[in-house]
Amino acid sequence: MTAISPSRYSATAIALHWILALLLLFQVGLGGGLEHLPKGVAQFAGYQFHKSVGILILLLSLARLGVRLIKPRPAPVPDGKAQMMLASAVHVLLYAIMIGGPITGWIIVSTAKVRLQTMLFGVVPWPDLPVGQALHEPAEALHGLLGPMTLGLVLLHLAGALYHHFKREDVIGRMLPAAIASWRGMGIAAGVAIIAGFVALSGGRGMTFAAPAAAPAVQASASEVVEQALPEASESEAVAAPSEVASEAAASTKAVPWKLDKGGRLGFTADYNGEAIKGSFGRWDAKIVFDPEDLAGSSIRATIDLASVESGDGQRDDMLRSDSFFGVGANPSAQYTSTSIREAGAGRYIANGTLTLHGQRKPVAVRFSLKIDGDKATASGSATLQRLSFGVGEAEWSATDQLKDVVGVDFNFRATRQGD
Repeated sequence: MTAISPSRYSATAIALHWILALLLLFQVGLGGGLEHLPKGVAQFAGYQFHKSVGILILLLSLARLGVRLIKPRPAPVPDGKAQMMLASAVHVLLYAIMIGGPITGWIIVSTAKVRLQTMLFGVVPWPDLPVGQALHEPAEALHGLLGPMTLGLVLLHLAGALYHHFKREDVIGRMLPAAIASWRGMGIAAGVAIIAGFVALSGGRGMTFAAPAAAPAVQASASEVVEQALPEASESEAVAAPSEVASEAAASTKAVPWKLDKGGRLGFTADYNGEAIKGSFGRWDAKIVFDPEDLAGSSIRATIDLASVESGDGQRDDMLRSDSFFGVGANPSAQYTSTSIREAGAGRYIANGTLTLHGQRKPVAVRFSLKIDGDKATASGSATLQRLSFGVGEAEWSATDQLKDVVGVDFNFRATRQGD
């Protein structure tokens, strides 16, 4: 017996169709705008988000294909042989792009020289494909064609739907809820869909991935591959975290919170073949609870966004973010928390604490001097870190004949007292 063809697609197919249509256009816009993002953390965050959207499209497309194979669907609208062949070709190519596009991107990421852990929307780790390096260039070439191909196919698909609509043939209605049954209602729905598609395309291209306004800008100098690990410690050491601030402040009668002023400097230097390599971190968040007469109630903690590393070389920055060094996909930030602060002379102090970096937690001591003038304070200090103890610089970078293990850290900043 032959099953009777339904007049509309299933509710699941309709939902997936429109979600994928908007996601595809958003992704095309996003991909086109990535190269125009500022180098550094903004572009890195953009590419990570682009990868996440791509995997989402892949999963939803596979679901859509499964629904298409399982659920009954309307019979093709009779038309000329050429028109029907063109319609079938457009549908097949759209599926090829929805599934093949993300896969080529996945291959590119999996075969890149600098490997960066993919975290879906910053939460779920996504594995690399077990494929060879030989597929990298072909995948890159195909992936580069996706934007114009997708736009061309979407326009053909749209033109075909409108062609049948103006012939008073119920094609658009097949992908709409049953409540939209009139020819005029379908036309309005088509217009809304076109506007929504344009908004999705423009929205993707206009994504900025700006740094949070609350994070003070810091200028630092970093080592070629290791520097990020260090800065995090020193930077963190210069600041205190909200959770500890609350507990310490409750136990103290004098230590008060301080807020970092904009600017400041976090510098760190590594030795590479006898040359001092420097760089910087653009984003970190920190607070301090401190009083020289209440060191027991004083505390320091900082959080550093590792993806914000900048060393003046985009390729080197990507290497620093890669799994071989900081692995920002799985460990996007580093934290430093002080456990004690003691005086080391007039206006000089030593903070002992722990630095969590690259999944490792190690003790770090920070020496700093502090000058307080009313509600203003100026601090500067230094520390020494061993990158290998944090697993920073694996494989060829684990040797210390070229890239030394020890990294020096120096910082200075100003802060304002927040209250007694």
